[in-house]
Amino acid sequence: MLSKNGSRTKKIKIIRFRTIHFRSKFFDGGSEMAKFSIILPTLRRELLAQTIHCIRESSGSHKIEMVVVSPFETDGDDIVNVLEFEQKGNCTAHASGYNRATGDIIVAMTDDHLPMPGWLDGVENIINEKESLDFPFLGGIHRPYCPYFGTVYGLYYAYFPVMSRRSVEAVGGWFSTDYRAHFGDSDLALRVWAAGGRCELMPGHRLLQNPAEDPETESTHKSTSLVNDFKTFTGKYHKAFGDRFPSPTMDLQAAFHSINFDYHLSELDDWSFMARVPPSQHNGRPHDWCEQPQPQRQRHSVPDMALADG
Repeated sequence: MLSKNGSRTKKIKIIRFRTIHFRSKFFDGGSEMAKFSIILPTLRRELLAQTIHCIRESSGSHKIEMVVVSPFETDGDDIVNVLEFEQKGNCTAHASGYNRATGDIIVAMTDDHLPMPGWLDGVENIINEKESLDFPFLGGIHRPYCPYFGTVYGLYYAYFPVMSRRSVEAVGGWFSTDYRAHFGDSDLALRVWAAGGRCELMPGHRLLQNPAEDPETESTHKSTSLVNDFKTFTGKYHKAFGDRFPSPTMDLQAAFHSINFDYHLSELDDWSFMARVPPSQHNGRPHDWCEQPQPQRQRHSVPDMALADG
């Protein structure tokens, strides 16, 4: 648990959740393997085929199901089809996928990334160990080409979250349908932190960007919903977490660039980040810090004019 200055304390009281320390049934040292539910929203049939093939090739002997949320069906004994003809954004798609998932461990996946061989190796043991120390627990899948991590209100959140079903249920569910395309992962992480749990980046190289992906084919929600999603997010959490951060009602643009900030991986402490202060006070290395510049995928930036117009 953590205090406002980032130190570990016995309990954090921000949003009332009941915190219970226990082990899930598949972490009891028995022989039964955990089943992974990989939730995969998509609108792009060709990229989906590549991602599914790579998941099958890279998951080894792990028990998996792929919960595909899309407007078309996909064949396969390991596929759970969730047909979605009205496009409501990836957050609703993830929520719909979770409602159909049957696995013990829930994994967020996208069609623009490909898993590396052994990408699920050790995940069950990591969750087992971490949940015995901090419950609920959220792990982040590491991408070796991505030398940075995301924070909201000075707390680590995962771009690709992984959680046990019991941890998900302890914080009220998977992605929230309050958002269209942004802040579903941040919202999930803050619910974990508020419940007295912990969020960490998991070690090991696990995901790579799919070079065949054309950003122009992304859902339009990515470029049209950012401002409204940010307003929804800060409306839910600024009172509890934002006492040291700019008010989004006073200066939305300044608030965004302070509240939602990417740091270089070297700023991680014990695989997490709990500074709980704006980047202007923390003075840590930003996401693009490196001794030798390296190419990296651009994240969606906030359109300044859009923020200015509110």
